[in-house]
Amino acid sequence: MDNTKRAGKYIFVGIILTLTNFAIFTLLARIINNNALLWLDTIISYTFATFLGFILHSKFTWRERNPGQFGVIKFFLWNFLTALLISPFLTWLFSFITFFYEFIHTISENLHLPFDYDFIESTTIFCLVTMITMILNFLFYDKLVFGKIPPSKITNTIKNQNPKISVIIPIYNTEKYLKNCLDSILNQTYQNLEIILVDDGSTDNSKKIVDDYAKKDKRIKAIHQKNQGQSTARNNGLEIATGDFISFIDSDDAIAKNFYQKHLEAYGDNTSVSVCGAHYKKLKRETAEDVYIDPLRARKKQESKKAYILYLLAIDGRMYWSVNKLFRAEFAKKCQFDKSLNFGEDTKFVLDYLKKADGEISFVLEPLYIYNFGTETSTINKTATVWKNWARQYQDLKTWLGKNPTLREKFWLLAVYARWHVSYYRSKSRAKN
Repeated sequence: MDNTKRAGKYIFVGIILTLTNFAIFTLLARIINNNALLWLDTIISYTFATFLGFILHSKFTWRERNPGQFGVIKFFLWNFLTALLISPFLTWLFSFITFFYEFIHTISENLHLPFDYDFIESTTIFCLVTMITMILNFLFYDKLVFGKIPPSKITNTIKNQNPKISVIIPIYNTEKYLKNCLDSILNQTYQNLEIILVDDGSTDNSKKIVDDYAKKDKRIKAIHQKNQGQSTARNNGLEIATGDFISFIDSDDAIAKNFYQKHLEAYGDNTSVSVCGAHYKKLKRETAEDVYIDPLRARKKQESKKAYILYLLAIDGRMYWSVNKLFRAEFAKKCQFDKSLNFGEDTKFVLDYLKKADGEISFVLEPLYIYNFGTETSTINKTATVWKNWARQYQDLKTWLGKNPTLREKFWLLAVYARWHVSYYRSKSRAKN
């Protein structure tokens, strides 16, 4: 994660904890009502804030890390020792600021405030300790506790160290974008590709473009079929694919030059699929942004694979596409795109694949897939405005989850359902503009 974003999230957590500390500290001080016991107030408040801080950091700033079983203990000790060193120093410093004491004492007497200087001093020190601890957390805690994340490399799990990647591209009336798509694939830094172009009965110039490219590059296989839909085109491409890995690219999109190299580098000892971010271009609005490049946490040891996948579906949209991924052919060829669907077929394929494929999910935190939203042949912006499509997809997801889900799986299933409601209403709003 970019340091600026990480710092912003630390500041956000720091402000929440400071306000929480102040509220708890004030409440306990009113209840205890004894200056001699302010140290106990401080310990109780700080302990609660530390555990809250651990939860918030896990959600906001450590999403790409796994703190582990003893993470909360390490976090508590780090914060406690930090506070133990900072608090005496601040107390000593405040003892020299006599004008501050006189100023507070005068205000307290004139306004008849229900607290004295000792309380104000303790509260001020407490809030400063919290903020300073957050700063030290940002500067040192990540490095000392987590260390550096070693880069993933192609390992012996890929028997062929120069694996073939079968790239399957369904094509239907996309002459405007097709050449750019094909050029982005042909010009990859990784060249051991089998490129399968499935012309799904195009009525424009796409068929000629497919044949012209097939003539000039031996890696290209051209298939022409009657119009049967994108899912059937992809399935037909899967059937003849001979690569070690499978990639799906839409013919009105494109990919970055190092798309396949980066995906292969993400495959580790126990990887089932690699997932990258996207450069999301809204053609009608003429805007673009990089999406799905923020880190996500790894699966926890006690967490089921299904619960983790549901968590990923609830967090953001990177798991819904088939085009931003690199699949292992041995599992992908056992799956099919549902040709009866015109909405959610990508997601269903990905979920079916993950159910069959052993291993974990690797993330490439770069916008390698160039997605053109709003092309003439795109149907997602229309089908997403029909709630029955979302409802049917939710039923498919429940079927995929199976009977007797765990409490954690139920929670993330509900989170996905809530997310899809929001997506549905956003789609309807976009359709009106």
